[in-house]
Amino acid sequence: MTTLRRDEERSFRSAPYGRAYYICPALTSDLLSPARALLALSTWPLEQRLVGPLTQRVHFLTSALRLADAAEHLAGEAGMPQPVQQLLLHYSRNIHGDTPRGPLDLDALRRAAAAELAIHADDDADTRAEAAQRARQQLGDAEQIFGNILRNTARLRRTS
Repeated sequence: MTTLRRDEERSFRSAPYGRAYYICPALTSDLLSPARALLALSTWPLEQRLVGPLTQRVHFLTSALRLADAAEHLAGEAGMPQPVQQLLLHYSRNIHGDTPRGPLDLDALRRAAAAELAIHADDDADTRAEAAQRARQQLGDAEQIFGNILRNTARLRRTS
């Protein structure tokens, strides 16, 4: 992935906006630096390319809701495939904190995921919006896409 990221950045710097999109790293909300092993597209809004402390949990909870909906659709047609059920059990354990007793309860999974998502979603969106505003004020076009090079991070940190 390092080679891909480096090649994409080199391509952008040699001919800015020469292509319709670039594969770029997601950026951390605190230092506006490349996030390890997370990729995004340069065409996504800056707020979507940023990751904050709650972003991965928000994405996990959102995917749990979508998977539960898809699994219900599958179960209605031909019964839920075993791999899908195992995946949803993993999600359920992560959200509920223990192994559910009895058959998988998609409604309980949905309720728990939605309840936790309601707690975290707004805070995550606020963190990402604040970081995007800082990035627009402090970084050039290339750095907004590929991240800050962490030379002078003191000025980029969020002030309290």
